[in-house]
Amino acid sequence: MAYSLIKPSVTLLTTWGSEDITAAMADVIYRGYSIDKALERVRADQSIVRRRILSFLKDGHSSVFEFMGAQWLIEGSRALTHELIRHRIASYWQESQRYVDYVKGQLRFIIPPDALNLMSNVIDSTAKGYVNLRGSQAPEDARYVLPNAMASRIWVQMNAREFFLNFIPLRTGLGAFHEIRLIAWLMFTTVMDKFPVTSRWIWVNLTKLHPDYCRGVEKLSETYGTSDCRVISIRQAFEKWGLSIPTSLSELMNSGSKEQSRINA
Repeated sequence: MAYSLIKPSVTLLTTWGSEDITAAMADVIYRGYSIDKALERVRADQSIVRRRILSFLKDGHSSVFEFMGAQWLIEGSRALTHELIRHRIASYWQESQRYVDYVKGQLRFIIPPDALNLMSNVIDSTAKGYVNLRGSQAPEDARYVLPNAMASRIWVQMNAREFFLNFIPLRTGLGAFHEIRLIAWLMFTTVMDKFPVTSRWIWVNLTKLHPDYCRGVEKLSETYGTSDCRVISIRQAFEKWGLSIPTSLSELMNSGSKEQSRINA
């Protein structure tokens, strides 16, 4: 039975809201400006946007970030999606194993490259077993033999508060499952240019946003030549899946203290 071996992937579908609008609304809510006047003011002076977004973040005024967000199409293993949907302040629409008939060329598996040799026979057997069952069973019953390695597409929507202040600190930490860590970094990469001030503040303060972010760093720092948990997290996840680190993440990894000083200024 033919099947595909693929790697986890993320596609940004759309974003809503913006740092400009969020910053402008401060003038509407606190100063009585019209929205047109408030938007004109912040768009003419981007330093206002940066100053206000950083103030919201530093002061913990996080509810305003619920007015921004994004949607992604993610393809990962069922092991990944079962962890992903634990984030309840999000919306999901997942590929249906009940209705998709995988004998029509949709049979896809996601396995870490370093485990492929060990698992290939199992995957071969599973694929054949599914096809054999489909000879007499509907897809909803044949799916019982499909493993956690089965690929699944899932449409995900999160607001910026959930994504930046909860999901990213929790799922990029060193204790996170390597596949969800990879997906989280890929998601982060897709919105860095959409919400630049927020993204950079999160990057600089990431290790402070979850108490267990650097779990086990002592055992990894010698291997990776750094004690920066963020850098280790990225390198370890992308190496595990044999993927190149996106340029935007590489630039963050290399930015060092100069970037931190600029963001906190």
